[in-house]
Amino acid sequence: MDSLTQIVLGAAVGEAALGKKVGNRAMIWGAIAGTIPDLDVFANYFLTPIDALAFHRGISHGLFTNFVLALILGFGVHKLYQQPWHRWFGIGLWCILGIAIMGYFSFSNGISGLKFLLFLALSSGWAFMVYLRYFRKGYTTPEVSLSGWIWLFMLGLITHPILDCFTNYGTQIFQPFSNYRVAFNNISVVDPLYTLPFLVCLLSAAAFDRMHPSRRFWNNAGLILSSLYMIFTIVNKTRVNTIFENSLAMDEIKYERFMTTPTILNNALWYGLAESEDAYYVGLYSFLDKEKKFTLNTIPKSYLHLGDTLSSDYTLRTLSWFSDGYFNIKKTGDYSYEYIDLRFGGLPLGNGEEEQSVFKFNLRQDQNGVFEMLEDRQKPENMDVKMVFQSLWNRILGRTHEK
Repeated sequence: MDSLTQIVLGAAVGEAALGKKVGNRAMIWGAIAGTIPDLDVFANYFLTPIDALAFHRGISHGLFTNFVLALILGFGVHKLYQQPWHRWFGIGLWCILGIAIMGYFSFSNGISGLKFLLFLALSSGWAFMVYLRYFRKGYTTPEVSLSGWIWLFMLGLITHPILDCFTNYGTQIFQPFSNYRVAFNNISVVDPLYTLPFLVCLLSAAAFDRMHPSRRFWNNAGLILSSLYMIFTIVNKTRVNTIFENSLAMDEIKYERFMTTPTILNNALWYGLAESEDAYYVGLYSFLDKEKKFTLNTIPKSYLHLGDTLSSDYTLRTLSWFSDGYFNIKKTGDYSYEYIDLRFGGLPLGNGEEEQSVFKFNLRQDQNGVFEMLEDRQKPENMDVKMVFQSLWNRILGRTHEK
């Protein structure tokens, strides 16, 4: 899920592990642990676009990797606090983590003047925390065992890929033993109803002293509310699957497989995608629709002429693996193509133009027939953001013809 959600979850489980012993420091270390797996985006600067796409949510999100990393970080932080002569090592560790995490939030999607100012602001806050840790008078060293720190990092690191598995992007949680992408498709990558109540409860807990009963109450409330909401989305998923199957049957569509997933920012409007031998069938359904039925549209497969190239070409094979086989390819020029990942649906542009897919990639084919991905991901063009959100809101409310 989004970075804020992962930080909140990491901070909450950190508090649950060591909040009584170290106070807000448990939240800070938990938040750091919840961010670390997503730092794999820095590999984008060293890998080709196609390899970077395959690497994200890969080995950095594997349960085994994070188990080993929890042992290392738990041992390092334990020594950092216990040995006075490790002061400068600790400062160095904080600086490295700070530069990595602040850089991730600021520059992961490119560099600009505004993003650089954001980086400076976040880094200044980070430097202030380093000052509080190492140079403030009256600072007390927490008395926590090695197993306590390991447990904190274990919870913060491992809950990150587990949470990602519930989205439709796919997470290679079994790396390095398997590159299978786990995707339960029951919650959006950004869902305010999951994150915001969780965040309010976490901030409420942080306002109390570490020994105050209300601190534990609010932190547990955030964990319980978020977990109940996750269960709610799973129940919604089972209901939607039934409705989608019934819709396919009503339209007499023969299909080989299908998937459903919620649209962005909510769990009320769902996207359905079914595949047959030569076409896809896509549609939307909101729980506020008057009729319990997906209105389905047909998308012919436009890549069938590529034949064996789909499995023999490295770029196409990797993209197909990434999109779980739900894709289409459109020719846009003599040697140029557009690869569309159909799992994410499309965005209404709100200006009379055709709906654009959320995930699509520009490809180029050389004279030997080999495909190359030109960029990480092509963003929708000419998008009226206000109109997109208005159209999304109207559709969530069951208004199928309003713009």
